[in-house]
Amino acid sequence: MYLPILLTSLSLSTSTAFAAQAKVHNKCDFPVWVTSVQGQAGPTQNIPSGSTFSEDQRNPDRGTGVSIQVTTTEPGPNNPQPILVLGYSWSNVTGLYYSLSTVNGFAFKGKKLRIHNTEGKSVEQILWYGEPKPDYTAAYLKGEADITLELCDDFA
Repeated sequence: MYLPILLTSLSLSTSTAFAAQAKVHNKCDFPVWVTSVQGQAGPTQNIPSGSTFSEDQRNPDRGTGVSIQVTTTEPGPNNPQPILVLGYSWSNVTGLYYSLSTVNGFAFKGKKLRIHNTEGKSVEQILWYGEPKPDYTAAYLKGEADITLELCDDFA
């Protein structure tokens, strides 16, 4: 009688325990603020220099992916500012799609930005060398993979 409940609990815990991550690693010498949005905005978190924001990748919700929004000043209703957006959509059917874009300008002028996988998977990198590039979407179709947005990166 308790076995089905136990098996259901175990399957739920293992399905999220090994979920791929979407991360923002702040290598800048200043703090940033990160807000994860999927339909509704989650809480904004301050990410100090040298720290990392991380969340489990989520499936699309009614066709909507996730927008991880990064700002260099604390967001507020009367504080319009440039927003750097790490967008992603993951499902076990379609794979992982991810992009880097901006809204309201660009606050990382002169800073290198990179989306990549730090675990050695062959995830296509998106590189910005101090200025925004046209919006571009990359895909990883070989299962789950972590993606990390490195702010103020030091790649060659």
